[in-house]
Amino acid sequence: MKVSDMMVTVLHTITSDKSVAHAAERMSENRVNSLLVMDHGEVIGMLTPRDICASHPNRIVADAMGPGPICISSDQTVWDAGRMMEEHGVEQALIMAEDELAGWITRENIMIKLAEFRDPLTGLFRAPYIQTIGERLLYEKKQFHLLFIDLNNFGQINKRYGHPFGDDVIREYSALLAFMLDERHDYVSRYAGDEFVVISMAADDQIQSYINQMETPIGIRHMQVSAAVGHVNGYLDPNFFTYSFRELIEKASLLSTSTKQRLTGTVL
Repeated sequence: MKVSDMMVTVLHTITSDKSVAHAAERMSENRVNSLLVMDHGEVIGMLTPRDICASHPNRIVADAMGPGPICISSDQTVWDAGRMMEEHGVEQALIMAEDELAGWITRENIMIKLAEFRDPLTGLFRAPYIQTIGERLLYEKKQFHLLFIDLNNFGQINKRYGHPFGDDVIREYSALLAFMLDERHDYVSRYAGDEFVVISMAADDQIQSYINQMETPIGIRHMQVSAAVGHVNGYLDPNFFTYSFRELIEKASLLSTSTKQRLTGTVL
């Protein structure tokens, strides 16, 4: 999902020469908690209730306003927008479309929307998240590594110890994945059941380190849990951009199946 799909297009503005008292009235009339400060069509700052409370009513907006919000391209995903706003420590952002001001969005609204894409068991994002990231990178012609991670013998864990215990395994393995990966260049989702997908722009040696860790049995409760990893390397495949993201997932999934047969000796 892109920010353009959920941005607010109604912008409440004020010029910098108006009084703080007038700005307070505008906020009250429009039932908003911020005003964009614009002079000659250019955003030069933002005024919030906190700014108003800290200033004398007779002062002008230019003296009371804070810096303008960050700008985000309308084709940014809500996930990237949320990350940018968190990094900058801001609660609102302007949306730009082809260098034109198209709307604005709040961090609160982004967090509410992102919650819809969270897996309630693990806290990781679900499949639509990783699909959006992958499709955007393919559209932008940016290469990446795709890892399809499938836990080994998970069906037997459920049968032997019960589904609640299986849920515990999924939850703890998800936490280990999130700890292992680097959010600066890695994206991870719970894809389905005991399957996970990672998109990464890390260096080859880092990717191999990830795969080694994922395929090495680790202790979760009293179980030794490992995974089979299918790896599609977009930096080496000359036909990488001819595939759809779904086709790349299929390739990685089949590779994980081959790995599972090698690691476990199971004929699937």
